[in-house]
Amino acid sequence: MPTHRTTHKPSGHPGLLLGLTSALLALLIVNLAAFDDLRVDPSAGVLETFTKPQHLSSLVVVLIAAVLAAFKHRSAARVAAVVAWIEIAAFAFFHLIPVEIGPSKPYWGDGMGDALQWVGVLSIIAVSAAIVRAARPSSTGAVTPVAASLRS
Repeated sequence: MPTHRTTHKPSGHPGLLLGLTSALLALLIVNLAAFDDLRVDPSAGVLETFTKPQHLSSLVVVLIAAVLAAFKHRSAARVAAVVAWIEIAAFAFFHLIPVEIGPSKPYWGDGMGDALQWVGVLSIIAVSAAIVRAARPSSTGAVTPVAASLRS
């Protein structure tokens, strides 16, 4: 029996992915400027903070995901999901692992993060998780037999 392949579309409202990726971009900026780096390190400069490789790459990939979502590009959901998983992994590595490894700044133990730092990291992880959920293909994106689709 021939099958008909439907397009995978993100679940939920069409603007949800754009709203979430935009929120993630805003949270990343606010996290650097108000919650973490520029607030807690008096020697940190704005340019140096935003151009650190891990910060700049994070901002750029989230911006790309937001632009793809804004233009409703067919790969927007996939790109946003990958970017969100990268953000979750990066923030978990840099802040949630309780030991210092390389450039990480753990919020546990000696480097104990304050309330604003925790708000920043947890909100970024939460919005990233919401992006992953919103980017999942809807249940109508399944392969269906042509005969069944002609009956409806």
